[in-house]
Amino acid sequence: MRDNKQYLIVGLFVLISATVLIGVWIWFSSYNRQVYNTYVAAFNESVDGITTNSTVKYNGVEVGKVKKIELNPKDPRSILIYLDVLEQISLNKQTYASMKAQGVTGMFYISLNVQHGAKNNDNIEPHNSQPYPRIKTKESLLSGLTGQAQAIANNIGNLSSDMRTLLDEKNIKHVANILANLDKVSGSIANRSDEISESVKTMAQILKNVEKNSENLNSTFAKIQDLTKTVSETTSNANSLINNFQDNTLQNINAVLLPNLNNAISHLNQSSYQFEQLLKLLNQNPSALIRGKSVQTLGPGE
Repeated sequence: MRDNKQYLIVGLFVLISATVLIGVWIWFSSYNRQVYNTYVAAFNESVDGITTNSTVKYNGVEVGKVKKIELNPKDPRSILIYLDVLEQISLNKQTYASMKAQGVTGMFYISLNVQHGAKNNDNIEPHNSQPYPRIKTKESLLSGLTGQAQAIANNIGNLSSDMRTLLDEKNIKHVANILANLDKVSGSIANRSDEISESVKTMAQILKNVEKNSENLNSTFAKIQDLTKTVSETTSNANSLINNFQDNTLQNINAVLLPNLNNAISHLNQSSYQFEQLLKLLNQNPSALIRGKSVQTLGPGE
C-alpha cells in the first residue's frame, strides 16, 4: 500500500512538471513567434543553392526566409519560390528579387531590392491566400556571367570555324603569293632607296616653292582687294559728282532758262500776230504800203 502511494506521488510530480514545462515552452514560443506575409517570385534560371528556409534579405538586412520551392505548373522552365517576409516590412511594387551567393559556401540567398525611381508608398497589398502577390525577378550575376561566357564560347567556336574555312590550302597559297610579292616590292624599294630619297628631296623643294607662291598669291590677292576698294570709292565719288551736276543743271534750267524761254515765246507770238495783221492789211489795200493806212471815215452820229 505504501509503495502505491509513492508511485502515485512520483506520477503526479512528473505530470505536474511536464505540464509546467509544456506551458513554459508554449509561452516562450508565443512570445518569440514572428508573423510573416507570403509572396511569390518566378525565376527563369536554375535555383541551385536555394533551399527551404534559405535567407531572404532586403537591401542586405535579413527580413524572412524561403517557404517553398516548386516548378511552375503552367511553365516548367519557370521556378516558383514562395517567400515569407516579416509582416512589418512593406514591399514596393518596383521591388525585384534576385539570387546572390553567400560567401564561398556555395549557398545562395534571395536578395530584395527596389528599382531606382520607384514612387514612395506605392506598396504591394499583402494577403496570405492563393494566389500570393507576385514579386518581379532579375537575373542573377552568376547566371548573366554564365550566359555571356557561353555566348563568348559560341563566338570563339564560330571564329575558329571561319578561320579554318579561310585558311584552306587554296587560300594559303594565295597568302604565300601575296607575301612573295610583298617581299619583291620591299626589295625593289630597298634597291631604289637613293632614287626615292632624291624624289623625296625634290618633292620637298616643290612643296617649298608652292608655299612661297602661295604667299605671293596671297599678297597679290590683298593688293587686288585694295585696288577693288579704291575703284569702288572712286565710282562712289563719280556717282556723287554726277548727281550734284544733275541737280545743279535742273535748278538752273528751272530758275533761268525756262522763264527767259517763256518770255521769248511770248514776244514771238506778238510779233507773229503783228506780222499777220500787216499781211492782212496789204492783202486788203496794197497801196497802204506806199500811202500808209488811210483814216477811216466816221459814220453817222460819230
